[in-house]
Amino acid sequence: MRRPYVIIFSTATLDGKIADPSGYSRLSCEEDFRLQHEMRASVDAVMVGSGTVLADNPRLTVRLARGVSPLRVVVDGRLRTPPTSRVYEVPGKSVLITTLDHPLEMLRPYIKRGVRVLGAGRGRVDLRRALEELGETMGVRRVMVEGGGRLNCALISRGLVDEVRITIAPEVFGAGTGLFHGEKEGCRVQLALHSMRMLCGGWVHLVYRPVYVFE
Repeated sequence: MRRPYVIIFSTATLDGKIADPSGYSRLSCEEDFRLQHEMRASVDAVMVGSGTVLADNPRLTVRLARGVSPLRVVVDGRLRTPPTSRVYEVPGKSVLITTLDHPLEMLRPYIKRGVRVLGAGRGRVDLRRALEELGETMGVRRVMVEGGGRLNCALISRGLVDEVRITIAPEVFGAGTGLFHGEKEGCRVQLALHSMRMLCGGWVHLVYRPVYVFE
């Protein structure tokens, strides 16, 4: 493949929510947190969408496992994420994926922070091209995607996901942000269960492989 191997990793409620209507999203138990950080330590890059940065302001570093923190990649077609976000705080360790529509003046604050800016597509981010660029120009071979729901859906609907790792928390929200949140076209994809594992006595970690049928 020209693009990297892509793994979605997330924790969701039994009804498929990654956050409730207020934005509360702390669903992981201790073992799940360790799995998350072990996965971060095993990949070349961890990717999130702009909504995740705005909601959580994450660092996306490795803290609960041995290993080096991966490259931090933010998909932000409209430049919504502030250059001061924590994900951008280490020069040379973050990438902003956006469209080719923005003038240099708008990108300069990110560049000054040491962020590598990658343009892919016009109007909306071309995710396939962006992943290919990560692989071809930055040597990225494995990417861990930590959402949110729109990014997850956009990737899997375009056949760009190789593995889905989901921990189901023993909770129900009834409303909130979905694990896969599509726009008008949705993102219906069949998954094949590869393995399952019980965590913390009540959480279940599931590993799926998408089954793509291309016409």
